[in-house]
Amino acid sequence: MSFKLSSLKLPSKKALAFFGVCAAVPGLIYRDNVLSNERKNLVKQKVAHIASEPMSVNELPRKVTVYLAPPLGDGIHKTKVHFREYVKPVLVAAAMEYELVEGTQPGQLRSKVRDSIIEKRKAAKTSTPTGIESNNTHQAPHLLNTTDGDGIIVVGRVSLVEYLQGLNDGCTSSLTDPQETISNEQDTKNDNNSISSTVRSENIMSDSLSSFQVVKQDEFSIPELEPIGYIRFYNRIGWKYLPLRMYHAFNSYLNFDTAGEDAVKVALKNSREFTEDDLNLGIDEKKFLKGTLENPELDHRILSKLRIYDNLL
Repeated sequence: MSFKLSSLKLPSKKALAFFGVCAAVPGLIYRDNVLSNERKNLVKQKVAHIASEPMSVNELPRKVTVYLAPPLGDGIHKTKVHFREYVKPVLVAAAMEYELVEGTQPGQLRSKVRDSIIEKRKAAKTSTPTGIESNNTHQAPHLLNTTDGDGIIVVGRVSLVEYLQGLNDGCTSSLTDPQETISNEQDTKNDNNSISSTVRSENIMSDSLSSFQVVKQDEFSIPELEPIGYIRFYNRIGWKYLPLRMYHAFNSYLNFDTAGEDAVKVALKNSREFTEDDLNLGIDEKKFLKGTLENPELDHRILSKLRIYDNLL
């Protein structure tokens, strides 16, 4: 039986297009996985020497605090995935520990940062002996010196704005505990009138929270502040950016050139002074957010005490 090539019938154009797409998609995914592993190993090699440095017996591994906030119009899970895929491998390669501080709702991270700063101010106030002034004549007595700590990481523009706003609120807030005021007021209420008790409690809570924003000049203080490491995060959502989303879905390795390199800056501990221009970090991310994000307001006294991780050439 003879076999002739001319007798073969080629598939139709639609069939060829279908099988071509089916072959192209896995090929693009495989290409992205290979390039992602290469870029990941590249950024890990930049910090691998840190993990091999000897430590003394009374020394602990470096630990950073990671602040995560949900992008406007989306959930926090994307921020967590971005940290896990592109930032965490660098921290692990540098033998660094981390602690996650999450805000699942808008403004929640700001409140957590504010409360943390107030607690630091209270601890610094109780540990500082009264009547002993600072030897630094160029600094006001109520301003505390800052040193390079283990550092913090903020992922995305929203996390940065909420962190800076919480930092400003915490440093400019009164150290009076509002819960004590609420407790004292509730002791004088009539237990039989539950309706008026509820209304009164809400009014007291509102007045107490507003006291956080009113602080005398001599009560202002800045606790020890750690350098900030900013991680770029572009949360492209919506039908408008669908082509862009598809492009980056098959080229996710490019995130190691942004988020991965930002994490390397934190691991290398090279920091500089925080400037007003740094308040605009991630401003190009705002176009992908669904909602209005206000610019952070930071007291100039706090601004002068902040540092940020950067490449120092």
